[in-house]
Amino acid sequence: MKRLLVIFIILLVIFTGLFLLGENMGWLDPQYIEQSFSRFSGTLVGQIWTAFAIVGLLVVDLVLPVPSSVVMALSGKLLGFWAGGSASFAGAMLSAVIGYFACYLGGVRIFNRLIKDKEADKVIAWFKKYGIYAIILSRPIPMLTEILSCTAGLYRFPIRLFLAASILGTLPICFVYSYFGNLGSFTNPWPLVWVAVIVPAIGWLIVYFIKGKKGLRLNS
Repeated sequence: MKRLLVIFIILLVIFTGLFLLGENMGWLDPQYIEQSFSRFSGTLVGQIWTAFAIVGLLVVDLVLPVPSSVVMALSGKLLGFWAGGSASFAGAMLSAVIGYFACYLGGVRIFNRLIKDKEADKVIAWFKKYGIYAIILSRPIPMLTEILSCTAGLYRFPIRLFLAASILGTLPICFVYSYFGNLGSFTNPWPLVWVAVIVPAIGWLIVYFIKGKKGLRLNS
């Protein structure tokens, strides 16, 4: 316990020092941050590294709680509408395919390691009932996307149908995020913030609307 406390205090001191240094040097000024990112992402090398970072973060979202909606919205700001949407789409699809094949090949053991959410059983019931429609509808919803990708692999859902459903649900969402992210800026981040919140919320509303209209029982 004492060791953890010491580590916490050390990290607190370090991050406080970095914050004060950045504030004093003007590195935290929104205009400075935007100009720095613009210069970096304005070069071919910068765009490539930014695209790889976006793809990497979305793949890591399979095992870590990465805010995927924020990453996708930022992609539009950093790379522009087309490149940002494409990078988000590549990362989201790669994550889905990795989750699918990991559970397809590894079975229940891998599934239980990747999916630790308490609602997983309810989502599995939803998948068993609606299959391809569940995959499509889950794409705008963080967490649900990963669970259903892994569930599809676990239950050996046909790969062609899985890919078709994932593309159909993922592609438009990525470019919606990219479009609104591109509208925002570091001095006016509200378009980016709102789309990162509203799109997942709409996804959840659609899921619960279907649950009520179609008699879906996620707890069955």
